[in-house]
Amino acid sequence: MSSKLWSLGVALVVLGLAARLMGWDALLWMPMAAIDTLMWIPMAAIDAVRSDPATYGVVALGVLLMVVARVIGRRKG
Repeated sequence: MSSKLWSLGVALVVLGLAARLMGWDALLWMPMAAIDTLMWIPMAAIDAVRSDPATYGVVALGVLLMVVARVIGRRKG
């Protein structure tokens, strides 16, 4: 546990020093670009639900059944 805390501390020190030298905007542009790129997936799902709620219900029921099957399978295995 102490080694994980030590590693986390070192990572935070390096992050802080890098932010001080380069600035937060320059340091975080790549993670923010990745988040923006990945946000189209949930937005597309929300648009699909709004345009056709019945289809969303069928998909949600399918996902629920898949989760239940996985839980039952893990208990037996």
